[in-house]
Amino acid sequence: MNLRMNLRGPQPQGPAATARAAATAAPRGRAVVVGAGMAGLLAAHVLAPHYGSVTVVERDRLPPTPQFRKGVPQSRHTHLLLGRGLESLETLLPGIVGELLERGAVPLDWPGDALWLTPAGWSSRFRPGMSIVSASRDLVEWSVRQRVLSHPGIEVLQATEVTALIPSSNGKGVAGVRVRDRDEQQEQDIPADLVLDTSGRGSKASRWLSELGWQPAQEPSVPTKVSYVSRWYQRPDEAHAPDWSLILLQTQPPEHTRSGMLLPVDGGRWMVSLVGVGGDDPPTSEEGFLEFARSLRDPVLYEAIREAKPLSPIHSFRVPDSRRRRYERERRWPEGFAVIGDALCSLNPMYAQGMSVAAVTALAVGEELSRRSSRPLGRRIQRRAARSGADPWLIASGEDLRYLPPHQQGRRPLHASIMQAYFDRVLRAAGTDATVNAALLKVLNLQSGPYSMLRPAVLRRSLLKRQAPAETRPPQAGPARSPGSIHASAERTGVQ
Repeated sequence: MNLRMNLRGPQPQGPAATARAAATAAPRGRAVVVGAGMAGLLAAHVLAPHYGSVTVVERDRLPPTPQFRKGVPQSRHTHLLLGRGLESLETLLPGIVGELLERGAVPLDWPGDALWLTPAGWSSRFRPGMSIVSASRDLVEWSVRQRVLSHPGIEVLQATEVTALIPSSNGKGVAGVRVRDRDEQQEQDIPADLVLDTSGRGSKASRWLSELGWQPAQEPSVPTKVSYVSRWYQRPDEAHAPDWSLILLQTQPPEHTRSGMLLPVDGGRWMVSLVGVGGDDPPTSEEGFLEFARSLRDPVLYEAIREAKPLSPIHSFRVPDSRRRRYERERRWPEGFAVIGDALCSLNPMYAQGMSVAAVTALAVGEELSRRSSRPLGRRIQRRAARSGADPWLIASGEDLRYLPPHQQGRRPLHASIMQAYFDRVLRAAGTDATVNAALLKVLNLQSGPYSMLRPAVLRRSLLKRQAPAETRPPQAGPARSPGSIHASAERTGVQ
């Protein structure tokens, strides 16, 4: 079966189609979305069938082609559409994955196509594994933007920023936003029945709410101090291509705090990102970049790029912490307002969860819009968004804590310490056991919750089965990929 044809063929009626069918002849008035990134675009898409108009307010001017924009500084670094993110995006925008492939995105079989050095050692290259798609963030966001903004009910105000929320007449909710044109510096009020803040890590929602007399949210965080440096390289032609497609060399905290990733992306390029944690910042000089790559736990990534042709300067990006804003816990919440995406839960980018969580959350928002309930919509959306980010936060923050010295980790529940020790056993077993490897990949790809690792088959293999010694060098490729193997994997993960 051909993956490209399958992704562009007739699509099942998923939640997005159900939402469109459920939209009434007299939809709600106007919705406003703050931010035109992935979370904002997908939110606008699910709002459109339910509102007479949707206005997206964006600080940047949106580029006409897939290219960098200032409001998405992380786009110059490695991104992945994880398994559940891929499924969710295809459900929201049927055919979008086929469009990405036509534009140069690369389908991958994980771990069959990967040199994957986990904290416990090298993973065997089991086939078939998890079907994922690798593309630049610029291409993914641009492709989504083209689809979403083609809807006649969605408009974008570019080079415009939100400066405040407008309170409702009864003081119990939000009735719109105040915006300022960044060129003319003129302000205007935009009334709205619903405002969704998707403005990212730098969200000002807490300040806006405080100005209206609402309680600021709790903001638990983990100070990871993650620093990226990345650049594009020319990908080798087919005659000189290695037997792998991607490299992931993970950290091994607390001793090894450096990692690196090489991904094939659109444009016949490699995207290479080097990462340091806890203040171990990778340098941006030519010599320093290569030396940092050579210092990773294995030299295979360094060996791949030392003779490769660079296509870009070296770009840097820093994330001080992982942060979660607990708006859903507030006893009082303004009707007509909700916060989603990175504005709600900003995760360590090392785990590549951001775009996938945005797609999963958009599906959840669409479901809430289609529900008949007497409970306030803003509160319902806020709670669903919090649930969508709960497992990714548990995975990311649990791993982030490994990088902190004990006196900074705080008191941890006993079950959390036990789970972390057990997860170490799972990682060791996953390197050589195909069943454990598949179960682990489902968790990392957000297709199963972390506690799915306690299923009997995984428990038995992780705790009782004698484990083979870890490989000391990158494993060789398994059986050659048959023409249909990755397509069969795509079917198994739900991408049709």
